[in-house]
Amino acid sequence: MTFKSAALAATLAMLSATAANAAGMNFDIQNSSDYIITGFYTGENGEWSSNWMNFKLKGGETAQMAFNYDGPCDIEFYVTWEAEDGSNIDGDVTTIDICDANTIYFDGAEASYD
Repeated sequence: MTFKSAALAATLAMLSATAANAAGMNFDIQNSSDYIITGFYTGENGEWSSNWMNFKLKGGETAQMAFNYDGPCDIEFYVTWEAEDGSNIDGDVTTIDICDANTIYFDGAEASYD
């Protein structure tokens, strides 16, 4: 195998691995609570991302999310809700297999997915 073909094989292997990690990164979030969801944050290496949402999600609404992420499938995340005074309340941290998630459901107490 020449250097050029070895480099091409390595690049293709990396692209395949990235594609496997990136699978399922488009999903819906469904707000089944009476709260207004204002944020979706992911954690990695002890740090939290900026808000992935640039919108508010009222109770009973569903929205499509495009999750630009190339890391492992198991992620930690939390959502924020709007309090009556306009401030945000942080939800509990939840672990999810983002590669298998089609819809993430929030009921006001916990998150689940299918």
